[in-house]
Amino acid sequence: MKIVYVSYLHPSVAPGGAQQVAFEMFQASLSQGHDAYLIAALEANHDQIYGKPGAPIVPMQGEERQYFYFPQHYDFLHLSVGDWRSIHFFRDLIERLAPDVIHFHHYHRVGVESIRAARLAAPNAVISFTFHEMMAICMADGQMVKKGTRELCHAASPIACNKCFPDLRPEFVTLRKSRLLAALAECDSFIFPSEFIANRYVDWGLSPEKCVVIPNGQANLGGAFDRSQHSPQVNRFGFFGQFIDNKGVDVILEALLILGREQRVPASGIVVEINGGNKHYASPSYMEKISLQVEELRKLQSRIVVRENGAYGRDQLEGRMSSIDWVIVPSTWWEIFGLVVSEGWMFGRPVIASAIAGLKERVVPDGNGFTFPARDSRALADLLVTLVSDEGRWKRVNSSIEQPWSEVDMLDAHIDIWKELVSQRATARPSRSIEPPAMRGRARKKAERMNVVSDRKTATVVS
Repeated sequence: MKIVYVSYLHPSVAPGGAQQVAFEMFQASLSQGHDAYLIAALEANHDQIYGKPGAPIVPMQGEERQYFYFPQHYDFLHLSVGDWRSIHFFRDLIERLAPDVIHFHHYHRVGVESIRAARLAAPNAVISFTFHEMMAICMADGQMVKKGTRELCHAASPIACNKCFPDLRPEFVTLRKSRLLAALAECDSFIFPSEFIANRYVDWGLSPEKCVVIPNGQANLGGAFDRSQHSPQVNRFGFFGQFIDNKGVDVILEALLILGREQRVPASGIVVEINGGNKHYASPSYMEKISLQVEELRKLQSRIVVRENGAYGRDQLEGRMSSIDWVIVPSTWWEIFGLVVSEGWMFGRPVIASAIAGLKERVVPDGNGFTFPARDSRALADLLVTLVSDEGRWKRVNSSIEQPWSEVDMLDAHIDIWKELVSQRATARPSRSIEPPAMRGRARKKAERMNVVSDRKTATVVS
């Protein structure tokens, strides 16, 4: 099968979940004998480093089958590329590659016009779109967190969106939604990594018959790792991810402050390691809050150690996981999937996560991890106290952790869907609902072992 993957950014240029998933699917496709290509849309100014003067698309230097795409005049509000020449070059490349499947992993920087261009370039190809965020629904960076108050937003509407963007009239929100739905209608299937985001997009207006839930997979980086290792006091906690507002570093620090102020720190102490970069994306007010929390913790001198290790690459993940016992995922927004949960499980680390959205679906309390109410630092503090030095509890959860889906498991599930759709196109049968495919090989066995059952009728859960 010839497959073209289209992503926003590339892991070699900037880390991020969506681009990592797209890249690993591309690699898995090649390893499984498929004819695969990757087109990564970069920021417009990246062409000064990675591009050539006047060329919207160039081959990635030193790599085969990979291209950098530099769409010009991108409009974030409309998720739109305003430069016809960029879209023309994108269409031309798709036409030359003549794929059976075109798999979009984003519209950010790529532009929704690229979906229509792909359809014109390859009218018989299957077009799939994986949603890693909610940018189409929410203009506030796709986070569905209200501007100003930072409250969680439960549903988008013209009136609600106008309160976050008072300079945009409600009818603008209506027209924007109609335009985006029309562009996305070119797709044959919509893929979601969690039930939560699938439900959000169906409620927003996507055709439920096209919606399928497939979990993200990752290359297993912990194959040779001793998953049973832990510190003597099992008192080492780690945060992994972006050091930005909605990832919840402040929730961890506030939990530690509660324990320090109330003199509830266990005798063995608590160690927290912060692994994360991209502070420049955090708001100034958030960074000021973090600084004040760290300063107060320093003054308390209460057997609490906080280490900031900075950004990390995937090649450093094993070393950083080996120094902690538990992984904390304290997200304060609607976390779609949580790749860091998979990373923790790769190394046998029990996960302590906010009970919200995709995290709530994945982490089972006292099963493969623990949960606490999102944004509730006191609940997290209480949980930390019960876990420190409880080796028996750590071992029980550690032994229950299933290896997360690999990139090949993820690909297998997609291939089953694509084969059915390719067959429909080849025989010119009218479109119909996507029936739950019989997964093959490792993907099928993994799903059976995990024994996940869903009563959802508009999306197939295969995790």
